[in-house]
Amino acid sequence: MENLNLSNIYFPLLIGFLFSMVFTANSIKAQTKKPYKVIDVTNEIADGKEKEVNLLFEGERRKIVQLTLRNGKNLEGHSAKEPIVIQCVAGEGELIIKNDEENNTIKLLPGTFVTIESNVIHDVIGKPSVSIVLIRFLE
Repeated sequence: MENLNLSNIYFPLLIGFLFSMVFTANSIKAQTKKPYKVIDVTNEIADGKEKEVNLLFEGERRKIVQLTLRNGKNLEGHSAKEPIVIQCVAGEGELIIKNDEENNTIKLLPGTFVTIESNVIHDVIGKPSVSIVLIRFLE
């Protein structure tokens, strides 16, 4: 009978076992991470700072915040380098889209949903107070 080298048998088995453990652990981890997130949005304006920003979600390709402006507070002349979506969830306000030829004013009431392309200058004004959800689509 030949002398058997047990390391020639056990080493490949050990390597196979370790690989299976790594791939099984990654598979379990992938299955336990949810592919969605439920986000609570405040739909009333309570007392607080005149300008309040709450981060609701930040992911690889998007960022979602709730912005509340109180007492006529204004976010003057700003733009985002990515496309954005604004939805009014409480109060009343104005969104002013500015361009070379004219300004367009959009009344913000609960349920108003507006998409804005990248680099478009706009203002948001509380009339007297407004709360919006802003979604930025990151590049």
